[in-house]
Amino acid sequence: MGLLSFGGPMAQIAMLEDECVRKRAWLTADEFSRGMGLCMFLPGPEAQQLAAWVAWRRFGIPGAILASLLFILPGLLLCGLLAWAYVLTAQLPVVGGVLAGARAAVAGVILVAGYKMFSRTCVQPDQRVASGISFAGLFLAVPFIFLAMAGGLYAWFIRPEEEGVVSTLSENLLAALRRTVRYLVPVVGLYLLLWLIFRHDHGVVRLVETSMFAVLASFGGAYAALGIWQARSEAMNWLKPGQFGDALVAGEATPGPLLLAGSFVAFVAGYHGKIFAGSDSITWGVLGLIIAAVFTFYTSTAVILAFAPLAEEGVGDRRFHDVVGVVSALAVGAIMYLGLSILLAVWTMPLLVAVAAGSGYLFYQNKLSVPVLIGFGALVGLFSAR
Repeated sequence: MGLLSFGGPMAQIAMLEDECVRKRAWLTADEFSRGMGLCMFLPGPEAQQLAAWVAWRRFGIPGAILASLLFILPGLLLCGLLAWAYVLTAQLPVVGGVLAGARAAVAGVILVAGYKMFSRTCVQPDQRVASGISFAGLFLAVPFIFLAMAGGLYAWFIRPEEEGVVSTLSENLLAALRRTVRYLVPVVGLYLLLWLIFRHDHGVVRLVETSMFAVLASFGGAYAALGIWQARSEAMNWLKPGQFGDALVAGEATPGPLLLAGSFVAFVAGYHGKIFAGSDSITWGVLGLIIAAVFTFYTSTAVILAFAPLAEEGVGDRRFHDVVGVVSALAVGAIMYLGLSILLAVWTMPLLVAVAAGSGYLFYQNKLSVPVLIGFGALVGLFSAR
């Protein structure tokens, strides 16, 4: 799957189900469904977490670590090669046209993915309001961390009148939270060590911080995490305005987790000397690529391993469930903002707007895979640039 899982999280989950339930009978359909529900419930890239959960279910923690590594590694290598080619050729007009067309296709896909998620998850009035607040807040440059914290606190403390007495946290959930803290100690400790050595304003500290936070705050999956990456990339000046769409193209066009787009960003920023205090070369680009991948996917795997037993045991806590619901709704707003911000960058070019609309329609109808849609957009962009 690390070599062949193109098309984003939903296509990867479908492939995983086909392999593990139908072909190999490692799990029943009901067991797989419970694992998938848990991964949708947790923050982080759902397809990678589900691959780790299946491996954990069959082979324990060593199996989960190995499965995660092999699911990530092929896409990471290809993403690094694409990032290298990008920094060498992005200034060529024909390459710019290809990327513009591909970005337009990605914008259509993301907007439709956000709409689907809104229809599926924002079923309560407060969730719809939260999604709208997130969308508007991000356009007004309100940091997503502030929106997520405010929404989580609201869902935790403002309870429905008919609820009555609020129960304490369930033991299952408390145990999972304790495991999460224990599993995250190494990566958080390394972050604090880097913070003490370089101080908070250093690029490598900000990169580590972004990689971890994008996972932990991304209730709603990989697209929500990429919204956080976009905001941080713009704030840190890691990419030029409009370039984040190119990272999304790389993430969609390569196999493995969509969050590899964050490693693409880190390579470009490192190559141009924006991570390691003026040091610019391919060496620093590769180091940025690796740092982003390690802190992203260690954090993601730690979260799923900590919560893995809850697929069978259940969470058993209403307040926690409501917090996840509201933060997921905020993530939907962030996904819509991400797609619209990319679309606005090509709004003055009617042909590319048509590409975005066509890609969105075909994605909604499940007519073509995401890589094919990106290739179509790139081809249109190529001819429009000539």
